Amino acid sequence: MLHFEEIKEKVKELSKDDEREPVVAFAQAADEVALEAAKLLNDNDLGTAILVGDEQKIRELAPGIGLDLEKNVIIDEPDDHKAAAKAVEACVVGDADVLCKGHMHTNAFLRAILNKEHGMRTGKTLCSLTAVDSKQQDRMFIATDCAMIVEPTLEDKKAIIEHATELANALETEMPKVALLSAVEEVNKNMPDGYDAAVLCKMNDRGQIKDCIVDGPLSLDLAISPYSAENKGIDSPVAGQADVIVMPNLQAGNIFWKSMTYLADTDTGAVVMGASKPVVLTSRADSAKNKLNSIAMALLLEKHQRAQKGEAKEEKKVEKKETKAEEKKTSDEEDKELVNKVIEMILKEVNDRGVDITK
Repeated sequence: MLHFEEIKEKVKELSKDDEREPVVAFAQAADEVALEAAKLLNDNDLGTAILVGDEQKIRELAPGIGLDLEKNVIIDEPDDHKAAAKAVEACVVGDADVLCKGHMHTNAFLRAILNKEHGMRTGKTLCSLTAVDSKQQDRMFIATDCAMIVEPTLEDKKAIIEHATELANALETEMPKVALLSAVEEVNKNMPDGYDAAVLCKMNDRGQIKDCIVDGPLSLDLAISPYSAENKGIDSPVAGQADVIVMPNLQAGNIFWKSMTYLADTDTGAVVMGASKPVVLTSRADSAKNKLNSIAMALLLEKHQRAQKGEAKEEKKVEKKETKAEEKKTSDEEDKELVNKVIEMILKEVNDRGVDITK
């Protein structure tokens, strides 16, 4: 799986073939945190920003941050709800590739995303995925859900796995290994998440969850530590090498995420999936580095999703062409069969009347 520095380089590489450089729309950007994120976007040559918010405040704050407003676009809208709607609109019409929350309440931000008429709804479950770059293990893995779904149902967990698989693919891991976390590796009647894990594993076996390898329940050490897996004698294609770890609930996920950030000094980046474009929820507590990690990962994910849609369209074109060819072939065969039947009828009629057609 790509590390964060590799993700940034990949975004730059793929952007060379695009008609324009990547664009991030910030909802309510009249805030130092949002403008700092926009500056990081510019300074690292990852793209430009659409800054939706109070223009006067944006222009007042930008010089102190060092943000060059000439490189970016400002849409003047002081109202939070309208600012969120305009940032979402920029993504919907294709002017922006990623949506990023600025200084506003998350509820208002999500309401704009989920608006039935003008939002970014897809019918899919919204969930947050956090990529963790572990220095100790010298590898990346994805933890989910650490910020959105409080008590995920079985169906939620299925959707979470599917989103995580897509993100892993974007980060160049084709068949991710998914660990379903619990306190212990055995199904226990006192731990309902173990039952969900067992069902999800069977769904994966039967092809209801595709393009990944799922196992669980597994404790955290068994999911990510080859040493623990070997010493406990766990025979699993996932144990000790999980690319994705699915948390039993938000409490576990959020504590894990913040433990990695504040106790382990680990680089992280997070993206919300399930909308029509990737979404970034920046926090005032995020380091500048982690903000940039989140934006870069969201941009790479958007490019992956766009490429997948392009491939799907091409496949449909080929399929449609093959279907038309098959229909034409079938039609020609039916016409030929009809002509043969008419000839047979004529010959039979001639024969019945005793006419010699050779004279």
